[in-house]
Amino acid sequence: ASQGYPEYLAARGDVALPETDFTPIGDALPSPDGRTLGLNIEMPELKALFDSGKASFINNVGTLVEPVTKLGIQNQSANLPLGLYSHSDQQLHWQSGLPTNRSPLNGWGGRLADLLDDLNGESQVSMNVSLAGTNLFQSGGSTSVLSRSASSVPEIRLWNRWVYRHKRAAQESILDAQYENAFERSFATSKKAAIAASAEYRAALDSQDPIITEFNTSNSLAVQLKAVAETISARGALSKRRQTFFVELGGWDHHNGLDDHPAMLGQVSEAVGQFYQAMVDLELENQVALFTASDFGRTLTPNGNGTDHAWGGHQFVVGGCVDGGKFFGDYPSLDLGNDLDTGRGRFIPTTSVDQYVADLALWMGVSATNVRDLVVPNLSNFHDVVEDGPPLGFMKMGG
Repeated sequence: ASQGYPEYLAARGDVALPETDFTPIGDALPSPDGRTLGLNIEMPELKALFDSGKASFINNVGTLVEPVTKLGIQNQSANLPLGLYSHSDQQLHWQSGLPTNRSPLNGWGGRLADLLDDLNGESQVSMNVSLAGTNLFQSGGSTSVLSRSASSVPEIRLWNRWVYRHKRAAQESILDAQYENAFERSFATSKKAAIAASAEYRAALDSQDPIITEFNTSNSLAVQLKAVAETISARGALSKRRQTFFVELGGWDHHNGLDDHPAMLGQVSEAVGQFYQAMVDLELENQVALFTASDFGRTLTPNGNGTDHAWGGHQFVVGGCVDGGKFFGDYPSLDLGNDLDTGRGRFIPTTSVDQYVADLALWMGVSATNVRDLVVPNLSNFHDVVEDGPPLGFMKMGG
């Protein structure tokens, strides 16, 4: 057995995968560790990207307010994220970057967009586009979100049909009226802006040649990422130099039925591989980064045929702009009861969401001071980005 597999097997018990279900990736971890990491064999596209230097993994990332120790947690002196191990809370914290606030007004992607939107030209269409509905991540103070489905562009049903022209004229007259009530004025202004943005967005997409990359239409994540690629291809028509996108794939809460997990990993790998190829076909692979985020990792020990909510987990970043083929951050020991194990293999994160986000924000062009003060305001608890630069270094800055 390769170094590291026996401790994995001992901890995972009945849900451990055979060693043949992993393919080794990367060099062995630095001495004295020496372990070799492996990727599930259902993820050949992601392995190919890693091997070709177009993807890297970020180890043991999670929500943190400040660095904590196992002892600090045990004696209740640690300042912890609210709702640790709760899906809704951890999704909120990952998207807001504010793990002590259950009612944040905006997300770190929205705050980033507020700082970068001046780089874009005049357009009614937001630089933030969601393929997975309303989300906190992209909500900003001055920037909005264009939300669409993977299969269609938002529009008022039948708005442009000739037979309904009189109804449309009536609605436009209502929206153009002068209102004394502030709420009525705001509603009319917002609806007119949404109608204009939808028309501009649709026209921009229609002006582009079809994406030549093949996407698996039975893979829901691939379908979302195809829509992202189509929007990126229309960046010129939309006067965009910076954009963010939000896609989502649920179904990972495997308290049981863990047998489905490898196939889901394969779904992610296929979609990511096809998206990267689309960026190559558009000659934009060095200008677009795809990164993952998840509520939390899962317990190392099983509960039967599944696992339970944990804390730190591993993420990956893909793109020609990534310092690829590497692991960033510390990979934890899988020995149960170690100094990072809060119980059942729930590992204290060794890399904070703030550090992960900071590298991405710096690459997008946000100044170090604004990253520290505005995008991820807890970052200084982990790293001095102004003095020391990117916390992790997984992006090729200035590339």
